[in-house]
Amino acid sequence: MEIVHIKNPDFEMMKKIVEIEQEAFEGNGNVDLWIIKALIRYGMVFVIKENNEIMCIVEYMQVFNKKSLFLYGISTLKKYRHKGYANCILDETEKILRNLFYEEIELTVAPENEIAINLYKKHGYIQEKLLEDEYGKGIHRYVMRKKLF
Repeated sequence: MEIVHIKNPDFEMMKKIVEIEQEAFEGNGNVDLWIIKALIRYGMVFVIKENNEIMCIVEYMQVFNKKSLFLYGISTLKKYRHKGYANCILDETEKILRNLFYEEIELTVAPENEIAINLYKKHGYIQEKLLEDEYGKGIHRYVMRKKLF
């Protein structure tokens, strides 16, 4: 198993990332080829790979004028869920981000996504507020934040 920082937008890898995101998010909020290419070029995308298969992905975007990042998304192939891959990719990428002197990470998460909320809380993220109707009527999100230093 290895964690890889994706730096070059290879088409086949981007297609695989999009497929994993579609499986994870079931068509609501997942990245497409356009977004993943921008995240690779202008943000940071990391994957966990084993035997040339991508198992888990995390994407970050930099917040303007701050040493802060927005965690755009994290997803794990269904057959690899509940095996610690999301924990691993968060732990390892947070070390990398600290070494780059980023000070905090912010994210949004659906209030009903208890698995994700518990994952983030386990990693020290604090639930700060509720954004009502963030993505349309009745589609709310919690804002969660973690200080890296």
